[in-house]
Amino acid sequence: MIDLHCHILPGVDDGAASEEESYMMARMAAESGVTALAATPHCGVPGQFENFADERLMDRFTGLERLLEREHVPLRLYTGMEVFVTDQTPRHLREGRLLTLGGSRYLLVEFGFDEEPDFAERMLGALLEAGVVPVVAHPERYHFVQPRPECLLRWAEMGCALQVNKGSLLGRFGRRAAQTARWCLGEGCVHLLGSDAHSPWRRTPRMEETWAYTADFDSPEIADFLLRDNPRRILEDQPIRPVLAEF
Repeated sequence: MIDLHCHILPGVDDGAASEEESYMMARMAAESGVTALAATPHCGVPGQFENFADERLMDRFTGLERLLEREHVPLRLYTGMEVFVTDQTPRHLREGRLLTLGGSRYLLVEFGFDEEPDFAERMLGALLEAGVVPVVAHPERYHFVQPRPECLLRWAEMGCALQVNKGSLLGRFGRRAAQTARWCLGEGCVHLLGSDAHSPWRRTPRMEETWAYTADFDSPEIADFLLRDNPRRILEDQPIRPVLAEF
């Protein structure tokens, strides 16, 4: 499996607090069947985490990569970030301050849970026009999406990718997030699943339960498609498709 949403980079956000925690998370991911992982620290969260691309942040990536090599953890690490979308995001993209997933055209983005739907759609359109494919992190958790999940079909038609969290599918973010995540699976309105892991204790990077749930809900082929095939295409900078278009 390939996990493209993980807060494993040490000491930069509310994820791994130390290299020791990063190592524990990496070992846990590998033991659960994950072979590649994108480190996606929060970026541009007003008043909380900046983490724009700079030498300091790249040193963190390099340091973690060396740690995994030194400890013989069989996990390939890719760069990335989870970009909190504001009016300034297109400018930050033009200025080279944002890291796409593994250097591809795909940019992991998130919105405030109570964002205005019109703003979200306008900004997704602006990012598409700027030449990146927004990978919308955990859309099933947004309060403005949950009453009207049909908007996700429109986002997919626009060319965005939709990434559902494992914790939502497994009921760990409440009933409404679980219902919306399962709606996404049932409607085929999802491109990939991610751990959105933050620690080795809570919201962990273990993914075998996610694969099993998806295989039971739909099929093993769809589980592979969402946890291996589409994430691999993203890292290879290839076009991806929603479940609905493939099965």
